[in-house]
Amino acid sequence: MSLSRELKDEGSNSARVRALSDGVFAIVLTFLIFRLDIAKLSDAASDREIINAIKEQAAPLLGYILSFFIIGGFWMMHQRVFRHLSKFNRELYWLNLQFLFFLSILPLTTSIHSGNHELRVGWWLYAGNVTVAGLGLLGLWLRATRDSLLDGAVDHVVKAFYIWRLATIPLVFLVSILVSFQNVILAQWVPLAVPVVSWVVHKFFERQADSNVIKLDIAA
Repeated sequence: MSLSRELKDEGSNSARVRALSDGVFAIVLTFLIFRLDIAKLSDAASDREIINAIKEQAAPLLGYILSFFIIGGFWMMHQRVFRHLSKFNRELYWLNLQFLFFLSILPLTTSIHSGNHELRVGWWLYAGNVTVAGLGLLGLWLRATRDSLLDGAVDHVVKAFYIWRLATIPLVFLVSILVSFQNVILAQWVPLAVPVVSWVVHKFFERQADSNVIKLDIAA
C-alpha cells in the first residue's frame, strides 16, 4: 500500500473514535452541573431558604437543562451517523475532532449565557456555539456521503433524512439568534421548536420511506 493511500484511508475500525467521542460527551455533560451552586441548596436551614435558593439558581438550572438535552440530541445523532459508516478517512477524523471541540466549549458558553441571560451577547455566544457544533456534525455526514464512506445499504431517502435531521438544531438556534435582535428573552424560547421540527422531519421522511418500501433507521 502506498503512503498516500495509507494516509487517505484510515480503515474501518471506529472503536477508538467512538470511545474518544463518548468520553468527550461524558465530560461535557458533567461540567454542565458545575455552574449550579449546590452549597446554597444543601445548606438551607428552612423551606423558605430552599425556595429562595432555587429562585436564585433558576437561570443556571434552565441553562443546564437546555444544554443537557441539546448535547444529548447531538450524542444520539452522532451515534446514528457512526452506525452507518463503513470506513473512515483522514478528513472524517478531523471533522469529528472539530465537532468535539465546539461541543467541549458548550459548558463555557452555557455559563456565560446563564449568568447574563438578559444580554444579547450572552445568547449569541451560546446559540452560535450550538449552531456551529450542529453544523460540524452535519458536515461530518455530508463528507461521509460525498466520499462514499457510508454503508452500502444507506438509501438516498435515509441520506436526505439525516441531512434534515442534523440540520434541525443548528437551524432552530440560528433562527433564535435572529429573533434575539428584537427580543432576547423570546429568543431563548425558540429552542423549544427543536422537538417539533424533529417530529415533522421524522414523519415526512417516514412517509417517503414507506412509499419507497425502505426501512428508515430513525429510532432513538
